[in-house]
Amino acid sequence: MKKIINVICGIFLICCATACEDIMDTESGRIAYDDQHELNNPNDSIYSVIGVLAQLQQVADRILIMGELRGDLMTVDREYASTDLKEINDISFAADNSYAIARDFYSIINNCNYIIARMDTSITEGQNKVMMPEYAQVKTLRAYTYWQMALIFGRVNYFTMPLTSIGSMVPADANIGIDELSQKLIADISPIADARPLDYGTIDNWTSTELFYPTKMLLGDLYLYNNMYDKAAEAYYSLIASRNIVVSRTYANTWESATRQNLQTGNMQAYKNDVVTRQIFNSDLRATHSQMRKLTYSDKPSLLPAAQFTEWMMSRTHFHTDNGQAISRYFNGDLRGAAEMASGALAADAFGHADLAQLPAANPQEMVITKFYNNLSGTVTDALEQRPLLSLAMVRPSTIYLRYAEAINRAGYPTTAFAVLKYGLNKNMYDTIQHRVDSNEVKRYPAYINFQAAQYDQNIGTAARGLGLGIVWDREQYVIPADADTTDFVEKAILNEMAAETCFEGNRFFDLLRISHHRHDHPALMAEKVAAKHANSEAMKQRLLDISAWFAR
Repeated sequence: MKKIINVICGIFLICCATACEDIMDTESGRIAYDDQHELNNPNDSIYSVIGVLAQLQQVADRILIMGELRGDLMTVDREYASTDLKEINDISFAADNSYAIARDFYSIINNCNYIIARMDTSITEGQNKVMMPEYAQVKTLRAYTYWQMALIFGRVNYFTMPLTSIGSMVPADANIGIDELSQKLIADISPIADARPLDYGTIDNWTSTELFYPTKMLLGDLYLYNNMYDKAAEAYYSLIASRNIVVSRTYANTWESATRQNLQTGNMQAYKNDVVTRQIFNSDLRATHSQMRKLTYSDKPSLLPAAQFTEWMMSRTHFHTDNGQAISRYFNGDLRGAAEMASGALAADAFGHADLAQLPAANPQEMVITKFYNNLSGTVTDALEQRPLLSLAMVRPSTIYLRYAEAINRAGYPTTAFAVLKYGLNKNMYDTIQHRVDSNEVKRYPAYINFQAAQYDQNIGTAARGLGLGIVWDREQYVIPADADTTDFVEKAILNEMAAETCFEGNRFFDLLRISHHRHDHPALMAEKVAAKHANSEAMKQRLLDISAWFAR
């Protein structure tokens, strides 16, 4: 991707990069846009989109860290972590925290504003408006950037026209909260949700479709945050159906036999290979890279897995099958975290012990985050510093299915939502003999619940990727209790499965915020979850019951 990022960005961003450096400083004279340039050539539109993607490199780590450290799965090493990281972990960070810095987000937004204002979407070839896909993607990236800002600050200065000179100012009434922003973003991107997805083929060995953020994913998230469950489910389902997205057993971790001598490690590189959308980085070691490996996997790691999360993962019931027809053995451990071999050694997936051959000075007993290390480029024989992390997953198939499950659960289909976790959505879920889903739900399925097509035959339950392929035959443990509030039970099971399947990927704060937002006592659920990782848990919980406490001061 080096050619795309370095060359194209030089073309597009030469006048844009400094235009917004001090965008919120109305005294700044560093406004350098060419206000006359029109984007009326298809090549211009391509360069523009790639230019925005290049800028997003600068904030990718920040988005991930803000999304995880304020959650319940990641914490800091108090000795090695920077003050900024400690403040985020303690949810007591200011707007000048180096992982916040609104200026960089506004720079991306203003570049998007410039492109949107200058792009001529009326140009047609045959019946096609040739620049509309790029236009839609830029609008989506602007909305995505605004939404990430809102999740950090709670409020944003919302403007949609480019600031092109010192006389350009953000409107005085632009400062809006996260709830109002979500409605504005829905209104902005819903008209372009059906635009043709961008596809430039293969670029420097990357599948180009993975570089672009799906509008319907973001739209589904915005609907889901607003408790508009049917609309959210429709958006996610449309994305799943149009792209033939499945949760396959290819990325499952399973024991090869009941002796636990050998492990099938399909999930170990799911973060790199099982991806719908990714943030990419240059292969040149001197270029901009993610720092997540260095922060999590080193002799002095700054970011660690939270102890209560690793302990929970290691204690979960695993349903092993030898013959694919019944449960053969029960073991302990969700293998997407770490697998305890018969020898007692741990095979690390998302977390585990450091490899002392790579990190001889590491603490051999300390649990570290290994998800990023396992997805480095190169081989384990290469020196660690020569193995860059070339991409960060932004959307994975399981992310989409789990949010779809969240939506349909609240829309009135809880056993179908639970099937996303346990069985997988395919034609077998309609089997009334096995009672995988409630027949009363099947009778009233809307159009957005239809998984009878052959393309869904590969679907397995997300939980089967770590809790064993035998989970489908369990009738006692991983079940909805008869006396439970079904919707509440399934929602909490979904939140647990989001932790196991997508831990450390930057989603956790939004997952907690969104699911808590569905409940009458918001933000009690997220406050209780996050407080549990802190020594002063009760005091932390009381402080976090004020929703404003979660955002930058």
